[in-house]
Amino acid sequence: MPEWRVQLQGNTLDLQELNEILSNQDPSIIQENNEFFVKSKAWDQLQEGAQVLENAKRLVGLLDNAAYIHFRNSSPFSIGDIVRIDDDGQKHRMVYGEANIILGPVRLKATAIVTGLDGKPIENKQEHPIITTLRVSKQHVQVSDALRFFRKGDWLSLYKAYEIVRDEIGEQEIIRRKWLTKKSKKRFTQTAQSRDVLGDNARHASRKFKPPNEPMLIDEANAIIGDLLQKWIDYLHNKSPNSEDHKYT
Repeated sequence: MPEWRVQLQGNTLDLQELNEILSNQDPSIIQENNEFFVKSKAWDQLQEGAQVLENAKRLVGLLDNAAYIHFRNSSPFSIGDIVRIDDDGQKHRMVYGEANIILGPVRLKATAIVTGLDGKPIENKQEHPIITTLRVSKQHVQVSDALRFFRKGDWLSLYKAYEIVRDEIGEQEIIRRKWLTKKSKKRFTQTAQSRDVLGDNARHASRKFKPPNEPMLIDEANAIIGDLLQKWIDYLHNKSPNSEDHKYT
């Protein structure tokens, strides 16, 4: 049966790191010369490039969101061409995507080698957070939705991401678990709702929603909501398989 690959476009550094992170995973990233491709076993039974494209759109969206919440400043990913490799190795390239030039912030790769008492590197066998996030977002549509809103980064979208976690967990439970402090939660919600602070970017147009004494900046809002989402994802990942999905105890 043919093997399908989907060209992945984005910041080269982001794609190189994903290539390392997803090594021996499914899906995985392949680098050929200066191009990157994503492939998945889920596409093995598909016959048409258009079918692969539709499946790839969701996968690349999940991958983009998982990378963003981890790196916090990764450039958006997009889909380029579809490649089919026949059993005899012959490649067929199908043009579906648009040629995009990805311009994003320069992100330096931070690497750290942990060594033991003998000075030799210690292998870290813990699953990478991007792999965990990708798996959890596939299993829970609420997580996928929240990450998609978080990726947009504006006040209204950040509030929607917060609302999803709040509806799933409960406001008091978020505070009890110290995923947010009562003060930071109040500053975030009051700032997001205040037209006096945000103007047309506020969640509400009514002037009755008063701003907090110390309005929150958008960078701080991104940071606390990103941390909230990551704690929720970690919780879902570590949950007992025997627990009920709707209980957060």
